[in-house]
Amino acid sequence: MKVYHNPTLADSICDLRARKIKKTFFTQINFLLDWEKVSQLIDKHFKKGKSAPSCPSYDGLLLF
Repeated sequence: MKVYHNPTLADSICDLRARKIKKTFFTQINFLLDWEKVSQLIDKHFKKGKSAPSCPSYDGLLLF
């Protein structure tokens, strides 16, 4: 596998050495993803409602 200076999401997931250390893996994911844009996209298609016992439902990003 060719490793580039700016890794893609697939590079981070496939790099077995990074997966062994959770902190490194999640740091790389946070670097690669713009969570605000992901959240906006999810919110566009996922409408929060109430759960059965009228408790607040989970946020769409958390479910993702």
